[in-house]
Amino acid sequence: MKLVDIEQEAPDSILDQDLYKFCMQQAVIEHYPDIHVEYGYVNRDTTCKFSQKSFDWLRRRIEAMPDIKATESDIDYLRKTCPYLSEKYLQYLSGFRFCPSDEIACSFDDISGELHLQVHGKWSQVILYEIPLLSLISESYFKFIDTDWDYAGQFEKIVAKGNRLIEAGCNFAEFGTRRRRDFKTQDIVMSGLLSITSRGSGKLTGSSNVYLARKYSVPPIGTVGHEWTMAIAAIEDTYENGNSLALDKWYETFKGNLGIALTDTFGSKAFFANFDRDLATKYDGVRHDSGDPVEFTRAVCKHYKSLGIDPASKVIVYSDGLNAETAIALKGNADKNGIKCAFGIGTDFTNDFACASDPSIKSRAANIVIKLFKCNDRYCVKLSDVTTKHTGNPAELQQAQSQLLKAGLLSQ
Repeated sequence: MKLVDIEQEAPDSILDQDLYKFCMQQAVIEHYPDIHVEYGYVNRDTTCKFSQKSFDWLRRRIEAMPDIKATESDIDYLRKTCPYLSEKYLQYLSGFRFCPSDEIACSFDDISGELHLQVHGKWSQVILYEIPLLSLISESYFKFIDTDWDYAGQFEKIVAKGNRLIEAGCNFAEFGTRRRRDFKTQDIVMSGLLSITSRGSGKLTGSSNVYLARKYSVPPIGTVGHEWTMAIAAIEDTYENGNSLALDKWYETFKGNLGIALTDTFGSKAFFANFDRDLATKYDGVRHDSGDPVEFTRAVCKHYKSLGIDPASKVIVYSDGLNAETAIALKGNADKNGIKCAFGIGTDFTNDFACASDPSIKSRAANIVIKLFKCNDRYCVKLSDVTTKHTGNPAELQQAQSQLLKAGLLSQ
């Protein structure tokens, strides 16, 4: 086994992006073309500080984003590979340009070492910033701040992980763009996974990164993010029915394609209350992204059975902080419960490093997010099944919790 055609730098390609962002952009253009939004950057690790040098590099990369555009070849690839993307949307994407000078506010506090970043503009225009910005921020940190690491053993490590997953019968996708150490790391990951010759019943199902999916001739994988439901709940002024509205509108756009429902935007209890038999029948399955996955699996199967639906006809996609070992254990649990499963593995694939100076010490990945903050001056919130993942304005979070508790849709 050997590395093949590994790229050293990230390409200036519109396809160096997670698929679900293109899908959401199409849905936004169809349903909410004129909504104005704000996103905010959050560093969940207060020990992760930046420097002026790292910030200057990041700023230069952001300023260069207008040079990124879809080529005819890119559009043709999407047309052939993703038939659920409409011709109207592909025409829009062919003329799309980033405009960071108008849409991004970015600053650095050289005393605290804190990076501040906000994105604002028309939702249909600025929705594509999140993934490239997060990957750039992560790269800037590991390029200039935490430099005690190297690529030694990365190829062998990913091959070992992939082998374990395939031999255990796990179907899994690479989901690591937003938290990658750099593009080269993600390229090594895909090269390693595609080199595996194990004959187990599992398989690599694809990559969320469209550029790398194209390069390695695997399917681009992805559906929807929390911001879709967060925004719709804010725009339509309802937390009680935010999930069902988001699912209905998504189905209206994609007609059953991309049919994995995200469950934890306002807690799984509120989700299940909205996920009636009609929606549960239309959607192929659900995605788990927070909370106890074993308990979630039990609850999902119970819910399907209560609706007269055989869980064996559905799938759970697990995507919350997975590694090979947890995925294998979750597959065993899903099998016992009689439901199909798949896995999206991100950080453990593209940001699993040891310190070069002492390989017994783990080099921690950055814990950063960019979340939707406002829609048309209305605050957007996320009430995860894990309280540390709650996101949004504190007063609005309280308001959302109060409404859902009153409706009996939030666990106390």
